[in-house]
Amino acid sequence: MSKLRTVLAGAAVAATALLATPGIAQADGGCNSGEFCAYADDNQLTYRNQGNSTDWPATIKNKLDWVANRGTGSSFAQVNIYYNENYQSAYACIGQGHEWNLRNNSQVFSWNAGNTAGQGQRVHDNAASHKWVNTCGNNT
Repeated sequence: MSKLRTVLAGAAVAATALLATPGIAQADGGCNSGEFCAYADDNQLTYRNQGNSTDWPATIKNKLDWVANRGTGSSFAQVNIYYNENYQSAYACIGQGHEWNLRNNSQVFSWNAGNTAGQGQRVHDNAASHKWVNTCGNNT
């Protein structure tokens, strides 16, 4: 009976650990049509916004692990994600219907509109603001 309790206790701990670990499926669960969403593992929080933001809340700013663009329509369908507040830096642009797992560090701030702060830096844990735009590219 003692071995059975030990096995059951171990299984319960393992199941709890799996459920407590945030993942893409959990992050994606709270992102609705028309929203830009950003997820931070640190706080296990999904930030959802249908508009622009010049300065993200401290719970998500520079803690970014996953983003999704659930935009709809043809105008303002892309989202620029900025290295600094107030759109004053280099940015990355995520297309409509796309999501990025930033934990693999493959996305970087590659565009700019004259201010190159953050250019070439990884987006993971480095973003501070976002803006909906018509197209991706420099000077958008």
